[in-house]
Amino acid sequence: METIHVTIPSTIEHLSQILAGFLLLNPQDWRVELENVSRDSGNPFHGLPVLLARYRGQRIVYDLWDGYQDPDNMRKGLENCDFYFKRSFSQEKNQALFPEYAGKIYPLGFNYHVTCPGDPIQEPKWKALVKPLLGRTPDKYFVPEVFEGNATPKAGEPVKILFLTRLWDSHDPSLPESVNAERRQINESRIEILHTLRSRYGDAFFGGLNDTALSRSLAPELIVPNQYTERKKYLKLLHECDICIGTIGLHESIGWKTGEYVAAAKAIVNETFHYSVPGDFQEGKHYLPFTTGEECIQAVHRLVEDPDALYAMKLANADYYRRYLKPDVLVKNTLERIQGILNEK
Repeated sequence: METIHVTIPSTIEHLSQILAGFLLLNPQDWRVELENVSRDSGNPFHGLPVLLARYRGQRIVYDLWDGYQDPDNMRKGLENCDFYFKRSFSQEKNQALFPEYAGKIYPLGFNYHVTCPGDPIQEPKWKALVKPLLGRTPDKYFVPEVFEGNATPKAGEPVKILFLTRLWDSHDPSLPESVNAERRQINESRIEILHTLRSRYGDAFFGGLNDTALSRSLAPELIVPNQYTERKKYLKLLHECDICIGTIGLHESIGWKTGEYVAAAKAIVNETFHYSVPGDFQEGKHYLPFTTGEECIQAVHRLVEDPDALYAMKLANADYYRRYLKPDVLVKNTLERIQGILNEK
C-alpha cells in the first residue's frame, strides 16, 4: 500500500477538489495522511492556494492559483519541490518566468468546488446549520456524484442553452489598475453575450446575472431570481440543459464552471483557453472556442443546428471526466505520472 503525506497550509476553497481526490484514494489501496497546518501563520505557504505532498520520497506542490499573479510565492514552491502540478498551466509562461524550473512543472487540470466526507476544508458548523433555513445548501452536499451527468440524448426535446454568470468589481482601489481593466473587459463581454443569447434564443436560453449591487448598477435587466443562483438549484438547472457557456475567469484562468460542465457531460462553448489541461482536451471535440460575443453566438448556433455534433461533444466530455477530471482520478494521474518518471530514471 502506497503512503502519501499531504500538508494543508490553507483552507481556501480552491483546494477542496484536490483534497477530495486524495481522500477518495484511501479505499483504493492508497494510504493518505493529512496534516492540517492552516493555523500555523509561520508556515511559508500559509494562506496560499497550494497543497503540499510527499510521495515515494518526492516533494510535490499542487498549485491552484488562478494564473501567474504571484510569481514570488510560486518560485518558493518551485525551489522546494521535485514535481509541481499547476492548475493554470502555460508552457510559455513557465519558460519566461521560471526557465530553470520549467521542466518540473506539469498541468494539473480543471478546478471546481467539489468535496467529500472527511474533507478538512469545510464551512463552520453553524453556517452549515443556518444555510437550509435561508434556502441554501451546505457545502457538504457537493460531492462528485451531484455534478456527474451522462450524455443520453433527449429525443424530441428542444436544445436548451445555459449561461449564468457574475460581474466583478472593476473599481477596487486595493487592486492594480491592470486587474481592474481586466475585470471591466470580463464584465462587458458577459453582458454582451447574455443580451444576444436572450434576443436570439428566447425560451430555449436560460441565463443572466446574480443579484448584486454591481449587477443592479450595470445590467439590472439581466438579473435572474436568486432561486436559480443557489448552488443546488443551479446544478439541477445545469443537468437539464444541453449547451453550457463558459467565460475566462480572473488572470485568464479557466473558470470553475467549465469543470462543472465537463463533469456534467455537456456540450461546451467557452472563451478560448489561455492555459492547458492534461490529456486530449481539444477545441472542436470537447468545446467550441470564442473570443467575441458574435463568435459565441455562432458556436451556439453550430451546435443547435447539428444534433450529432452536440451529442458527440457530450460523449467526449463524459469520457474526459472519467479519465482525467473525476477528483480521485485527477490526483491518481499525477501520482502515476510521478511513478512513470521515477521508473525511467
